[in-house]
Amino acid sequence: MSRPTVLAAAGRLVELGWVTGSVSRAAAGRGRPSRAFAFRRDAGYVLGMDIGARTVRVAVADLAGRLVTEDEHLFSDPGMASGERLAAVIRTATGALAAAGVPGERLLAVCAGSSGTVAADGTVRVRSGIPGFVGVNLPDALGEAFDCVVIAENDCNLAVVAERWRGVASCSENVVCMLAGERLGAGIVVRGGLVRGYCGGAGELGFLDMMDGLTAAEGLASRARSEGRRRVAALATRHTRHLPHDTPGAVLHALAAGDAARVNAPLVFDALRAGDTSAPEVLDYVLGPAARAIATVSLLLDPELVVISGAVADAGDVLLSPLEDMVARLTKAPPKLAFSPLSDRAVVLGAVRLALDTAQARFHDPLAPAPGVRRE
Repeated sequence: MSRPTVLAAAGRLVELGWVTGSVSRAAAGRGRPSRAFAFRRDAGYVLGMDIGARTVRVAVADLAGRLVTEDEHLFSDPGMASGERLAAVIRTATGALAAAGVPGERLLAVCAGSSGTVAADGTVRVRSGIPGFVGVNLPDALGEAFDCVVIAENDCNLAVVAERWRGVASCSENVVCMLAGERLGAGIVVRGGLVRGYCGGAGELGFLDMMDGLTAAEGLASRARSEGRRRVAALATRHTRHLPHDTPGAVLHALAAGDAARVNAPLVFDALRAGDTSAPEVLDYVLGPAARAIATVSLLLDPELVVISGAVADAGDVLLSPLEDMVARLTKAPPKLAFSPLSDRAVVLGAVRLALDTAQARFHDPLAPAPGVRRE
């Protein structure tokens, strides 16, 4: 293309607000001065949300995917009514937008993530794990607060989107991402495309409920916490201040100062790192359902990679090797396993990515003006 043609096209994009242009200030020489053009990533913004039973995380990003602000709110009551929860979500989100200095007309898309089966219209249908959320249409419930398109998606689906965008699955076309903290659920990508299923329920692991002693209602964190508390409480009945170090559970007992109520999943994993001799039994209990789920999903889908995501991924150094061994005993062709580097930010990052995709699809016309730019 000729220089005049390129400059004319670029100039039009500048007028529309999508591009900035400048003249080179280099020392004068022969020929015409060069001009530089750049995409205006601040021409619009998107908002991602991860709504859980205990917390909501929000993130605001520009059109290049650069995060400009993040925030988190701990709900005062995990059992609160859905309306009260959604009001807190909106307050957290609008606060983040204000902190980022994003005016309403520059917000192009919002994506809200929730546990449970999320239908195509954004209605939470089954097993949300969030009190009062089944039957709630999230785009309708949140839409009045934002002057832009609002979509909703299952949290596991968002986690696998995030892994493909900024996690360990960026080069994988066939991947399963398992959120494995308080509950177990999976997001599935086959041949580069997200698999939702007929009603949005692909990746639900309810089949674990049909296996003796297993349930999808308990993830790695919840099982580690319950098992750790049981062991500390049992040792506390011995009425001894100093347990031999090689006593199973002694390290955890010391870390918790003998108080079972202080035990949480990170403390259990710290005890395993420190050499607690209860490790084989604890790991077998904690990882059992996840190993069965991974083996079953692998037999059905034959993924290249299975990613363990959520805050529990921070314990990958303790959990990866025993989990690989357990899966290898259950299937002759185990997939590669990895723990996510995104930790508890996976869902909100996936929501940002899906909001960006939505915004880009909405403004696919290159001659449409950027938000806030008047068409002449």
